Amino acid sequence: MDSARASGRPLALLVLDVDHFKLINDTFGHLQGDDVLREVADILRAGLRGYDLAARYAGDEFVALLPETTLDGAREVADRICAAVRGHSFKLRDRLGNVPVTVSVGVAAFPEHANDTDALFAAADRALFQVKRQGRDGAASASTEKDDQPHLPLGIERFVGRVDELRTLVKLLEESIAGQPRVVAIAGEAGVGKTTLLKQLEPEVRLRAGSLVVGRCREADVQPPYAPWAEVFGAIRRLDSAPPRHWHELPLLVPSLAGDTPPDPHGGSKYRLLEEMAEYLRLAAQSRPLVIVLDDMQWADSASWDALEYLIPQLESERVLTCLTIRAEETQGETLERRRRLSRSERFRELLLERLTREEMKQWIEAAFHRQDVGREFLAFLYRHTEGNPLFVVQVLRTLVDEGAVWYTGERWEWRPVSQLRLPVGVSDLISRRLSRLSKEAQAALVTAAVIGRQFEVDLAIEAGAGDKNALLDAIDEAVKASVLQPTPERGADRFAFTHALLAEVLRESANPRRRKRIHQRVAQAMVRRTPDDVAEIANHFDRGGDPVSAYRYAILAAERARTVYAHQEGTDFLRIAERNAGSPEQLADVRVRLAEIAEAQGRYDEAEELFDLTIEWFDSQNDRARSLSLRRARVRVRGLLGQPAAESLKACLALDQEARELGTVADGDRVALLTMISQAHSRMGDSREAQRVAWECVRMAEALSDSRLLADALNRLAITLERDQPGQATETYRRALELYAAVGDARGQANCHNNLGIVYTTRGDWEDAQRELTTAITLGRTAGTPDLWGLFALNLGVVYLKCGDYERSRELFGEAFSLFAAVKNSERQLYALYNLAHLDRERGEHDSASELYDVAVSLAQRLGQSDVEIGALAGAGLSHLSNGKVDIARASFAAAEERMRHRSDWFQGRELVEALAVRLAASAGQTADAARRYSLARDQADASDFYSAAWLTAECADVLLTVDPALVRESVNRYAERVRSLRAGPIRKRFEALLAS
Repeated sequence: MDSARASGRPLALLVLDVDHFKLINDTFGHLQGDDVLREVADILRAGLRGYDLAARYAGDEFVALLPETTLDGAREVADRICAAVRGHSFKLRDRLGNVPVTVSVGVAAFPEHANDTDALFAAADRALFQVKRQGRDGAASASTEKDDQPHLPLGIERFVGRVDELRTLVKLLEESIAGQPRVVAIAGEAGVGKTTLLKQLEPEVRLRAGSLVVGRCREADVQPPYAPWAEVFGAIRRLDSAPPRHWHELPLLVPSLAGDTPPDPHGGSKYRLLEEMAEYLRLAAQSRPLVIVLDDMQWADSASWDALEYLIPQLESERVLTCLTIRAEETQGETLERRRRLSRSERFRELLLERLTREEMKQWIEAAFHRQDVGREFLAFLYRHTEGNPLFVVQVLRTLVDEGAVWYTGERWEWRPVSQLRLPVGVSDLISRRLSRLSKEAQAALVTAAVIGRQFEVDLAIEAGAGDKNALLDAIDEAVKASVLQPTPERGADRFAFTHALLAEVLRESANPRRRKRIHQRVAQAMVRRTPDDVAEIANHFDRGGDPVSAYRYAILAAERARTVYAHQEGTDFLRIAERNAGSPEQLADVRVRLAEIAEAQGRYDEAEELFDLTIEWFDSQNDRARSLSLRRARVRVRGLLGQPAAESLKACLALDQEARELGTVADGDRVALLTMISQAHSRMGDSREAQRVAWECVRMAEALSDSRLLADALNRLAITLERDQPGQATETYRRALELYAAVGDARGQANCHNNLGIVYTTRGDWEDAQRELTTAITLGRTAGTPDLWGLFALNLGVVYLKCGDYERSRELFGEAFSLFAAVKNSERQLYALYNLAHLDRERGEHDSASELYDVAVSLAQRLGQSDVEIGALAGAGLSHLSNGKVDIARASFAAAEERMRHRSDWFQGRELVEALAVRLAASAGQTADAARRYSLARDQADASDFYSAAWLTAECADVLLTVDPALVRESVNRYAERVRSLRAGPIRKRFEALLAS
């Protein structure tokens, strides 16, 4: 250095740091780490062309002195070294694979930066620190500004503490890379360091050749469905991690995935979208491990939570770690319930971040002051004002530095006496005080940026009135220097983000309401010109900006966009915006029809009925008979789901069908739907023959209309009427309907078909096939957002477990179904759940409880007009009373059941209970011949359509018939023995084994 100063010749100094060397040692062992270090040193020596290279300390840092080298020449050398290390393959010893290694380099030169060795080294060290702050792997030169004082900056961004939490995250990362996907929620109050903790995971991910992608939720009244997932998939798309292929649904979230393939003409479904999301992640994780960060999930939309719940079990061995951040103080309502549901998964972990302890804060502050002892008094002052919240600590320190209460002397940090330090009490006031130190021009520009959101695009902010380009860039530079903003390089150089959401919140609230309203309107107008597809954000801004015409238009577009990705709740939220901004009764009616359709799809039948009432009144007043007819048909359907008696539903449908005939071909589609409902009403009332006749007529009409969805509905209804007499044809018909539903992307219809096929297999005693179909139906019902269907399928699966003898699982499913039906006020299906709970108790020998449940079912069935259930419940109660020795009560129950069966000759579900009760009562009265005759007739009738009912009837009546006609019993037992043996373990199989052994 002295010779360079004497001769005036240039001289440069490099400080080099091997990134992540400590992690290499911890992960692969010190010997492996030494090997890596030696290879790096060889690359450095080659790159320095013989210049002196010295190790710094005993670890992973090096210093190189480059005589007669200018600053530009030194930077060229540093960049070449970075590229060489980055491109080198560091192979692992004694195992397959390699480890990625990079270097960070700080460059300083004489005479630009210093006149002595120590100052030159300090300048290079500061430059190295800047490289590390910006993500490592690169070179930076020391500042050349003349007024730049040669001192270390306040290192408040340095990460200190959270050792145990970071160790847990690394462990979860390792497990996910080993093929065990993990999900972790990091919860804590605002500013406690959730996102900062996850940033520390990024170098660990890079070291393992993985990628970390982020999706952020926004604080908004209504937001686009799947917003954080769209960001995640967009980021993965930019990585080119997944091989190209045709996606039907994903382009709805990430348009760049559409490619050149035209959209699927058959449409899609929510289930299909979620399947494609899972498949995309599977493919992406094949090429590299993935860490998915979903930030601020307390603001997530329902669709994003649905996707998360679906994806967790779908990723079985993929190298994926999913991390959520959640503000603990805002964990309530849906967020709380979703967290509870996630906690049931064995893959789920939760980290609760507390505020820093005094000792942790001491380590952090001293690290920020570059290992300077700051003393107990100053630390006590900081802790008293921040209580260990990292964000508050940062804001307090920066405020003190901004106001000159803390300063650097050139040798050490100093501060005023604690007695002279004054700070606001609240964090909002503290942040406001910090922001007030920005220029008025910068504050005004940043208010507009904050109204756009936590992240904003420079050109959009300019067009929204934040100022001309130079003024806004000056404001951004000022804010970046004050650590209010930071660039977001993953989104492009023209995007910036507030360093914390609270900064944006305080800025937005600093503007008076009238000004904020004008800014929202300007932002919306700018987005219409620049990003017209962002209809959700545009609708929100127009709504807050007080432009009802535009708010209505874009809210309808946003609701339709939500519908295309099957996000019912988000669609409802946007329609509520449209509803309050509707400019005419016609617009209001249109919104209410849309709201009613969503309410019905979600099982909110009472709300749907009320909305249909309002819209029918409007269309009647406009003499629009066709539209009114469609809505009245929908209202009858909803009322049936709410428990309207079958006879009333049938009467209403017949009247509407007559009106549809009068309207002619314009109402043909409505006629098909009405005939489907009429057939269903006949089935509920026990008239199976008429139900089947109408169903055939319905199919013929649907085929003539060439409407796939209507035809699928008609076929599904027809198959239901064929189940008992022609199960083979019913199965074929269900399969045909299923194909049509799949072609048009109707998840609800597919779910119904799988459920109905499950019932057919249950009737045959094919338990495995039944479980497969019903489990598929439940999955479809959940993802389609239809709790009533989900509950129905759970109920039917519970019946399978009941017949298999798994009573605990059966009770669990029946209880789940009953809760779902109660939530959506579906009285008819609540009846089914009660009825099957009564069967369960009777099978378990709990006859008092069973008889009580049967009595409740009888009462509800009478009100709803459910003839089959009413008869079966009366007979079930009679069997329970008979088992308790209450013969007279049992006879009364049987008489009531017989009275309701006077005009029924068909076999229906529940009739086996009536026949069993008849046989047992006849035998107990000594009418043995009548008992045997009744059994024989019933067995033969059941045998034609319902093997299981025939076998159950045999097992139920065998004990009383053995003394009457043992030959009849033996013949019956032998008839069903082989098929019963093929059943999985269950009560009926055990009963037959006992009969065969006797």
